[in-house]
Amino acid sequence: MTDAYDPGLRRRALALAPKELRARPGVYVGVGGPSYETPAECRLLRRLGADAVGMSTVSEAAAARHLGLRVLGLSLITNSAPGDDDD
Repeated sequence: MTDAYDPGLRRRALALAPKELRARPGVYVGVGGPSYETPAECRLLRRLGADAVGMSTVSEAAAARHLGLRVLGLSLITNSAPGDDDD
């Protein structure tokens, strides 16, 4: 699937975000869960290009796109992944 997250909505959200929010585009990877990733898994995902990891957003976005909806994904990152100190 390409452009799962609507490029126009992404541009608009980034343009309207207050600077103090430090909003930026990134690569969100979905995993099955329901468990946190190990430090080794986090290092692997980072090497594969992941900026953030979660358990439900990707499947929800895919379902919305299947229905023909425009999708914008916003994530609030609240904790660092194990292995971040190793970079």
